[in-house]
Amino acid sequence: MINELSKLSEAINNANITPQEWHKDYKPIPKSAPCIRIVLNAGEVESISYVRKELASHLRKFGSNQGSFPCMNLAPLYKIDDEDIIKKIRELIKKYGNIKSASEKGLNELNIDVEEIKTWCTLNNWDDNNFKIKYNTSMNKTTESLNNLCLSYQPIETLMKESDYFSEPSSLHSKLEKLAFDMLKRKEEIALALRVLFFCSTGKKKKETNYGSLSVALESSELIKNGTPAVSNKFVEGFNDALLKADKNNLIVNQGKAIDAFGYSYKPLGEKMPKVQLFGFEACLRTMFEGQPCQSRYGQFEENSYPISYELRTKFAAALEWIAKKEHENKYWMTIADKMILFAYVESFPEIDTSCLDIFNSSNQNEDDFQACTERFFSSIRKGKKEGTDSIADGIRLFILRRIDSARTKVVYTRQTNAYELEKNCEAWTIGCSNIPLFPFGQSDVPFPLDVADIFNTFWKQDGELLTEKFKPVPRYYGLELLMEPNLSTISDLHILSEKAKVIAMLLGRLQTVPGNYRQPIWIKVEKMLALMGLLLYRKGIRKDTYMEKLPYLYGQLLKASDELHALYCKVVRNGDFPPQLIGGSMFTAATEAPIKTLHLLAQRLMPYYNWAKVYRYKGVKDEGKESWRAGWLYSLFENNANKLQTCWTPETSLNDEEKVQLFIGYLAKFPKREEASDDLKSEETEEENNNERNN
Repeated sequence: MINELSKLSEAINNANITPQEWHKDYKPIPKSAPCIRIVLNAGEVESISYVRKELASHLRKFGSNQGSFPCMNLAPLYKIDDEDIIKKIRELIKKYGNIKSASEKGLNELNIDVEEIKTWCTLNNWDDNNFKIKYNTSMNKTTESLNNLCLSYQPIETLMKESDYFSEPSSLHSKLEKLAFDMLKRKEEIALALRVLFFCSTGKKKKETNYGSLSVALESSELIKNGTPAVSNKFVEGFNDALLKADKNNLIVNQGKAIDAFGYSYKPLGEKMPKVQLFGFEACLRTMFEGQPCQSRYGQFEENSYPISYELRTKFAAALEWIAKKEHENKYWMTIADKMILFAYVESFPEIDTSCLDIFNSSNQNEDDFQACTERFFSSIRKGKKEGTDSIADGIRLFILRRIDSARTKVVYTRQTNAYELEKNCEAWTIGCSNIPLFPFGQSDVPFPLDVADIFNTFWKQDGELLTEKFKPVPRYYGLELLMEPNLSTISDLHILSEKAKVIAMLLGRLQTVPGNYRQPIWIKVEKMLALMGLLLYRKGIRKDTYMEKLPYLYGQLLKASDELHALYCKVVRNGDFPPQLIGGSMFTAATEAPIKTLHLLAQRLMPYYNWAKVYRYKGVKDEGKESWRAGWLYSLFENNANKLQTCWTPETSLNDEEKVQLFIGYLAKFPKREEASDDLKSEETEEENNNERNN
């Protein structure tokens, strides 16, 4: 990830953007639970209250998961195991959860038995040894580390002095308990007081600790009076600046003589690389854990595996945090799968109306198709070019981060391109996906690159039911590789699609003989699959004006005509009673493996319906769905296709994957226009043929 962040940091700097740098040990607090502010005043707990969610999102903690300051994880004061008491507590929280004070509701209506609640306080939750260790780390060891840093920031010194009164957990425990019961007596913030008092241990949650968790932020009454409360953006930024300054001073005193990978003065710090909190997971700039045997070959682990100065570590982490801001979602980054994020940006960061992410993913669009999105993006690039430069040549960078496990995040895809190359690839993508004929449901839409993996990862049963949605062998970003690499091999892709075609061909053939069946959900994925087939054939140099005259496509049209004739026969003779399989679809798989043998078998099975069509075409039936002219039309299609097959037939005994795909396309494609006619014209031709027959 270092190389990607190096280029990102350089692009941000060139755009005169100054991202906020954060000290490596000053990290955001978890967003999963509400944060509680505890106001301290000369050894007393003055008040407790919830921190607004918007403000809590900006709060940070100094330290680690084992202990931090001034934000930390404490625990409710008492542990409750009794199911009846747990039920009562939950009922009280549910009933009074939205009431802040008794004034909001009549005092007589707030029935709180404080004396009964006191009887529940029997099992001190803070006596847990693990909690005591964590408390000591937060309130004593972490503050000691801060003192050793010699910070020149008065607010944090004031807050640490306030916390000195509570170096022992029992002192804070008693003050919080007293305040919580005072709140219950005054009937203020009842739900908050109960959450501070009790941990309801059910034992059902797998990740539940023995003492629960209470996210808190320490505050000082003196800091509030001085206008720099600890629970504020002003404090967070000031504290962070003091931490960075202290680290910088320390580095100057202990400056190393070595040079890092980027030419900066470097001294090993003996620390892991910084981590950045993304949406959904945490990413470390680089992880080389010595516990992995595969990394022991050269004996270089963690920071020694890639020498990089402290300044650049902080700078790169700031760049990643800046681009991953919530306000930049769908502009510079987007989540494309579970624990997988795509970042994409134009290196010059021009002020453009649209994002290059728009051309990768259909979910970002309303009704715009792929071509409209690409045209809008490249038009915006040209409008936003700097004076005296040709911004169409601006570099464009993409990289994808994926969380491998709880400790590792990996760059799984990275690409550097420019607007000219990307535009050329997008044009070729559009042309390739249009390398297919018309279908009864209309022209297939051009799929977006990030939709390609969904096509490959969709597995059907023969009845059209999805086989599974969990097995996804093709990564979500594979479509980006297809888009960016015009010469990428398509052999395995064609094989996958040809196998899918064999599974669902029979079902689709039956569906397309019944009006209205194109509205079924399966066609949405089939349309995209057909477009992808066209693209892969285009990459192989096989164009539709050529393959539509070749054996596989014509064979598919013959199977389609067989289904149409079989369906017409069932409507007329069997009163709409269709068999589970139509003739053409039932032979699709056999046709892919042994086309010559299957053609002979098709002729034998089709002969009764073929002879019926010879007679029925002169009946003059005009009932909808049972028109007799359709029998004559299908009869002529058989003759025309048979003549074409005779001229292009080759002695192959099987079809390759390219030809199987063409067979599938031909099986679903509309019949040629020259072999179609309006109902009126067909009726006129039928009447004329009937008159000629009578005259003879």
